[in-house]
Amino acid sequence: MKTESRKWWPLAILALGLFLFLALFAPSGLRADTSPNLIANPGFELGVKNWTCKDCRLTAGAPVVAGAKSGQMRTTAKTNRGQLFQSNRTLQPGTEYQLTFWARSAGGEDVQVDLYKPTNPTVNYGLDQTFDLTAEWQQFSATFTTTGFSAPVSNARLRFRAAQGRGLQYSLDDVALVMTGQPPAPTPSPTPSPTPPAGGSELLVFDWNKPITTAERGFPWDNPPMASANGNWITPINYAEGTLYLRAEIFSIPVPQDDMQLQICFWQYSNARENCTRSEPVAGRAGTVAEWSVPVQGMWKKNGVVIDWANPRDRNGFAIKNGDGDPVSNYSGWNWNGENPDEWYPLNARLTVVVVEKGKTFSGWDHYIP
Repeated sequence: MKTESRKWWPLAILALGLFLFLALFAPSGLRADTSPNLIANPGFELGVKNWTCKDCRLTAGAPVVAGAKSGQMRTTAKTNRGQLFQSNRTLQPGTEYQLTFWARSAGGEDVQVDLYKPTNPTVNYGLDQTFDLTAEWQQFSATFTTTGFSAPVSNARLRFRAAQGRGLQYSLDDVALVMTGQPPAPTPSPTPSPTPPAGGSELLVFDWNKPITTAERGFPWDNPPMASANGNWITPINYAEGTLYLRAEIFSIPVPQDDMQLQICFWQYSNARENCTRSEPVAGRAGTVAEWSVPVQGMWKKNGVVIDWANPRDRNGFAIKNGDGDPVSNYSGWNWNGENPDEWYPLNARLTVVVVEKGKTFSGWDHYIP
């Protein structure tokens, strides 16, 4: 028997070696997803740590799906909707994520889940969905692509909103928010010519040079603006009374939109101040190049209030509009203003803006467009 058993040793060693080789060198596509969970204390095993409950009371205990605890939420307001959330989650722009969680409600009430920027102006980051809960545990899942920002953010809030009413009981367990896609490649910085204008009499303000997708929701913008052009525009150089020079080059669009209009806007003080150029007709057709200029003080002003040009702006960017001057966007309940977004986006374009000091002459686009 001992002799027979020794005959298997070489085979066992060979099998072990093959196993280790496959584990080390197997193609990455065969490995399980190792993306980190962006939710802290996802199963409430640490009690209510990392979670905030507004207009509700949160405890950790039974019933559970796994482990020793789950989140137990009971609403406390008669008219407000209870909210359970985690803030300051970090997200990548234009990237696919998946949310999964287990949930139940004692009375079978629904729960709304969204992911958004909670400070004014609030911005949805790509998830806003209502889930049909029952009194029994169920696992739910939603896959979405982040929208509403063009650079990584760390201010995202994942929120579970109860139905309206006091005394509604919800249970939540094993919440996971993971990145399942790859962030888009960063947009290269614009390359000026070897002979930029001397004297600091002009600034590159905005330069979008990539496809505008439905993820931008009709407003490709910098949030915040590029630091080099977000300083004091009054002193020591007076850009605030200067001129904006704008250029649009259209590379491609799904369906030509000859009545397209473009404008750039500046937002400040949590959207309290907004100044915009006029809407300029720019044919949405491959090969279009349009150039125009607008006095900085000649822009439309929300409530008649001018931007405080001595202080930084919150964001700036273009609005994509149809022939009626309405944004081709799904912000503010616009629902693309009657347009089919698939006929407009992706709109591959380069949108560039330069501001020139008061009394100075623009050096020309050759300094900014290679």
